[in-house]
Amino acid sequence: MTARPDGAGRGAGGPGAGGATGRSRHGLAAAEPALLAALGAIQTFAFVRTAWWPLPLLAAAVLAACLWRARPARAFLLGWCFGTGWLLAGVWWLFISMHRYGGLPSPLAATAVLALASLLSLYLGAATAAFARWRSGAPGPDALLFAALWLLAELARGVVFTGFPWVASGYAQVDAPLAALAPWAGVYGIGAAGAGMAAWLGLAASARRWAPAVVVAVLLGSLSFLPVPSFTRPAGDLTVALVQTNVPQDE
Repeated sequence: MTARPDGAGRGAGGPGAGGATGRSRHGLAAAEPALLAALGAIQTFAFVRTAWWPLPLLAAAVLAACLWRARPARAFLLGWCFGTGWLLAGVWWLFISMHRYGGLPSPLAATAVLALASLLSLYLGAATAAFARWRSGAPGPDALLFAALWLLAELARGVVFTGFPWVASGYAQVDAPLAALAPWAGVYGIGAAGAGMAAWLGLAASARRWAPAVVVAVLLGSLSFLPVPSFTRPAGDLTVALVQTNVPQDE
């Protein structure tokens, strides 16, 4: 009888490979909330440099991919972290308003900004939890579900309790192909369309399907050539006056 080589039948990685892989996955799962918070913050660069419009789409694709197997409670945490990072990076200037001009002590001003971002991100957390609860496992239908829930979360943030629509996702697409949808769908429609395309990419990649990437590229390319109708016309000159407080413009 011929003896098997040492380690045969135990996997290519040897006896410790399974444990090492498990620890690696556990470490990645533990880091996911912080990584998504950082990604939510990084994607706000597109609100300043609008030529970076693909960045929020890639960020939403990563978020959707992380939700692919997540349970609702875990999905809530991931969505909430992503939204908190997004809003903290988008409304950090409120700290200056409250501390420098409002006289609020810096710890209280920082806490107020963090509390605002955290509370407003509950909408996105609820949306991602609902996505995890209702997803079907099919990337196409799930992308539509993701887009609908994203739209509801942004509408709730922008309307409920007088609303706070700052850095709504559609604003990052003003110089993107999706801007062609503005006359028809508005900023929230643009955000939902972008979220749906991004989710389709992320979910399909998680399922090792690559055809949606081609379809999304074709859709974005087609929108680039779509003529944007004009619903207004010039009505003459208008004289206006601007009144502003005596605040140095470099502050």
